[in-house]
Amino acid sequence: MRWLPLFLLLGIAAAQAAASANTPAKAPPGRFKDAQCIACHGPDSPEVQGWRLSKHGVLVRISSPGRAPGCVDCHGAEAHRPANPEAMREVCGKCHSPRYLETLAANGQRMVAVGEMKQREALALLAQARRQFPAERLQAMEAHYHHLQQHLRNIHLGVGHQSPDHQWWHGHPALDGDLLRIKGAYDDLLRASRKQP
Repeated sequence: MRWLPLFLLLGIAAAQAAASANTPAKAPPGRFKDAQCIACHGPDSPEVQGWRLSKHGVLVRISSPGRAPGCVDCHGAEAHRPANPEAMREVCGKCHSPRYLETLAANGQRMVAVGEMKQREALALLAQARRQFPAERLQAMEAHYHHLQQHLRNIHLGVGHQSPDHQWWHGHPALDGDLLRIKGAYDDLLRASRKQP
């Protein structure tokens, strides 16, 4: 029961990712298989890439069927459902020990917390700029913040799919770059305002 936070975190990450995904507003009726999920989301979508880059996604592609969980194992066969913590406890517990799952949960919580800290820092700077400058001068900052939100979503997807490469390469370094670009754009606005008479 101590590793329940992992399942809650994964369910929250999946729900947040699904809420911001470019998916149809209403899923087609019926029960799904992994191939249908991948076809609908698109093979290059963040959802699919996050899972494919995970150890589970690799195992599904290279080993015997049923060796690792796919989409429906965690999300269920009905489309657009967040991961079910109870079902995931059973699925993950088939191969992993409770101690291992606790470690994954703690690592995932830290990764998400650091990403959210960076988002708060960027949002505070953007809010300050919105008070100081007209909207037409904030286009660069707004665009960088939009990218930052996408990269934070990648962290959530990477944690939810247990895909360290996805949460790392498509998450934190990209998010760091976004934050630096937001700071740079803000500095440019300040410099330009000082030059104006």
